[in-house]
Amino acid sequence: MNLEMGTARQSLALPPNYDEMVLLRETNHRFANTMMVLAFALRREFAGSVSAETRRSFERCEARIAAFGMLHRSLVVGGLQGKISLSDYMEQLCRSLSEALLRPMGVRCELVTEAGDMPAERCERLGLVIAELVTNAARHAFGERDSGTVRVSILEDGASLVCIVSDDGRGMGIALGGAGSRILDQLVHAMGGEMVVRSGPTGTSVVVTCRCV
Repeated sequence: MNLEMGTARQSLALPPNYDEMVLLRETNHRFANTMMVLAFALRREFAGSVSAETRRSFERCEARIAAFGMLHRSLVVGGLQGKISLSDYMEQLCRSLSEALLRPMGVRCELVTEAGDMPAERCERLGLVIAELVTNAARHAFGERDSGTVRVSILEDGASLVCIVSDDGRGMGIALGGAGSRILDQLVHAMGGEMVVRSGPTGTSVVVTCRCV
């Protein structure tokens, strides 16, 4: 991640102290806008279609594109000042993840959260971790199955925050050395946390423990 951001600084002539999270935030915002433009372009393309089946197929695709746009907008809260409700943020994020990724696969998303308020930027980092873990489950856990459950649990334990993303899929892991693994490592490290992965034939559970503040 550092190497990639370094390349971005050089090609965009960004100052050396430019905040990587600000760059990531702007990227998410621009991607969300791109999804909206794509949905509009497809609507114009299929506006003249007289086939009811084609229109229904387009409407499903349009809804999913819009859901991806909303997902990326949901991730961007770090620019807010002060603290926000982590529970409210996670409810919105998990709703967006469900609409964009899980529901079209027939997979349910369950959220259990007992967390209070946290600094907005810290919520954003945690949201990126949760989004990456849920995406990993959607890609690898269920194979050809058209049902399943991804569960997100966020609990406060004293001065620590415990976040668990689990599924009832076929068992998998996070590919060591892969882009997703490197991103997760960077985000968890930035939060002063640690991550433990447990996987078996009845599913996978990823536990991230970090400081509350």
